Amino acid sequence: MPTLGLLSSDMIAAQARAANEPEWMVTWRAEAWDFFAQAAPPKWRRTQLAELQQETIAPLFKAQGTAIQWDKALESKGVVFSSLAAALHTHEDLIRPHIGTAVNPLAHKFSAMRAALWQDGVLLYVPRNVEVELPLRLSYTLADGSRAMFPYTIVILEQHARLSLVEEYTSRGIPETALVAPTTELFIGPGAEVRYLTLQQQGQGVYQIGGQVMQLGRDALGKWTSIALGGQLQHMELEARMQGDGSRINWVGATFGNQQQNLVTVPWLRHIGTNTESHLEFKTVVTDKSYSVFDGMIKIEHESHSTVTRLEEHAIHLGSEARSDSIPGLMIDTNDVARAGHASTSGQVDEEQLFYMQARGIRPDEAKRLIVMGFFEPALAAVPLEALRESLEAAIEAKI
Repeated sequence: MPTLGLLSSDMIAAQARAANEPEWMVTWRAEAWDFFAQAAPPKWRRTQLAELQQETIAPLFKAQGTAIQWDKALESKGVVFSSLAAALHTHEDLIRPHIGTAVNPLAHKFSAMRAALWQDGVLLYVPRNVEVELPLRLSYTLADGSRAMFPYTIVILEQHARLSLVEEYTSRGIPETALVAPTTELFIGPGAEVRYLTLQQQGQGVYQIGGQVMQLGRDALGKWTSIALGGQLQHMELEARMQGDGSRINWVGATFGNQQQNLVTVPWLRHIGTNTESHLEFKTVVTDKSYSVFDGMIKIEHESHSTVTRLEEHAIHLGSEARSDSIPGLMIDTNDVARAGHASTSGQVDEEQLFYMQARGIRPDEAKRLIVMGFFEPALAAVPLEALRESLEAAIEAKI
């Protein structure tokens, strides 16, 4: 299998035609690859990409590690939960108007690479007024011996639909450098509601570089939980886009870095509609020699009015060599804002808390564990599956 450095747009187009993809997708992939080949690497000062070389990444031109868990009875309600490759033939009318309209495929070199090379992927469609009561689960796993994976997820909720979705990224048996480059686009229709959990638990040596955008229509509600625990490096660009009037997002996150992990999260709250609301609160813990970055931004567009928004990040350092950077920002292009603000804090575990707990007979290591688990409680409480929540709690405790 050729590495990234040996690929060409002609090779990618030939592979797409061999898979009987529609000609517009063949062109889409080829144009994205041409952009990738010509674009300079993005200037991400806090993302340590030196060890990720094109010559070591060999993408597979076939799906490899996608698993979905759902109730097939939902098909009778018109729900579609299908591989994206199959849906190109069965539901092209849903994919073509949406793909690449929330996440810009030509934003930079890595976004173009993801657009050109996606192979694993899913289309999830919920029709108007349909409620999916139980959480659906989507897992992307980088399998033994693989060096790259490019999953692409498209979620479409029609008017007044309701959905709970868990999207996981994991790996197994990856001893060397590997790349996972996911793209997720969620389109939440008028009055619809989505509960969305994204979970990153990659193994050592895995670089995850991706983009996720949730676009909310009129009076739509998003409840987003972002949890990042694994990988050698993460650089995830995330955006909640309040497109429609009255749309709202409540977003919580948890990041825990240890060893020499470099975990970068770039969340945006973009307000376009009128009377929109957003609240984002991320919690970060770092230990050993890990380095975490929260580069958050509130953007209120000129046409947005009466916005209410708040962005916060709080970090705890469990060791003197661990580092975290918090960079909250605010850009306002309108004079009509109801309330907007951001905040960040960072520091060691509160000594008064430790003293108080030890005075009541709690050992120092147990006191630290309780403080960290309580710190992450808002994100853990939002996990909709009990077994998954218990697994995450165990993974966090193992890192303390």
